[in-house]
Amino acid sequence: MEKISRQLAMWTLLLVAAVMSSCNNEGEYVVSGNNVTFTYWTFSFGTVNDTLPGANASRFEAVKDWLGRDDKHVYFKEKLIPGADPSTIEAKKYPLCCDKHDYYYKGVPMHVSSVKNFEVVKWNEDDLWAVDGRYAFYDTIRIEPSDLKTFKIKEYNVAVDSKHVYRFGKILPLADPATYEENWKGFYSRDKAHVWYMGDLIDVDYATFTIDKDGAHDKHGHIYRGERITQEQWEEIKAQNEDLF
Repeated sequence: MEKISRQLAMWTLLLVAAVMSSCNNEGEYVVSGNNVTFTYWTFSFGTVNDTLPGANASRFEAVKDWLGRDDKHVYFKEKLIPGADPSTIEAKKYPLCCDKHDYYYKGVPMHVSSVKNFEVVKWNEDDLWAVDGRYAFYDTIRIEPSDLKTFKIKEYNVAVDSKHVYRFGKILPLADPATYEENWKGFYSRDKAHVWYMGDLIDVDYATFTIDKDGAHDKHGHIYRGERITQEQWEEIKAQNEDLF
């Protein structure tokens, strides 16, 4: 039950973070005297003014509303981008930028092998998949696929090649790339022989594992909610979440 509670809490926090992030994308740089600030608005704190560390106000310019530079530094919003070259920095689609050395996602260096060969494969507001001829990338996680020629995106957070399934940029052990289904039933995923709950492998009787209005169960009467639970625990979960059942 403790694990289930943690999982529910995690998804609640992710939902809140998604809502908050949607309100924080817009802002602007403000130069006042010797200071440069990034000013934006949030539901929680109203107007926020964050000072850019080390910025030279006399040489500062906004490349985009979310990307700024002076003679020595580059900033993503209020954050200093380590190692970025201000003379060659270029804004791509928010929140991606590049210079002559590297690409940067949300202000974090991606350590690409080739700026010239870098290519975005799939993109939405929360997930970036890209390749550069040697590596693949999920956001800023660099992946060295076992077979880049067969590398492809299956879901917003899942990619495969001929040998592996990559979930949120990490290899999912034991998963069969030819048969893997993400979000097969809500938070459950499967391949030809295994079942996962939110990326965690669970021990089930695969041949009889079923998910229906009564929840997840198998022929042995085992009930699952990310892990095997008792009938009493399942009834408690349903009572606490009546709107979902």
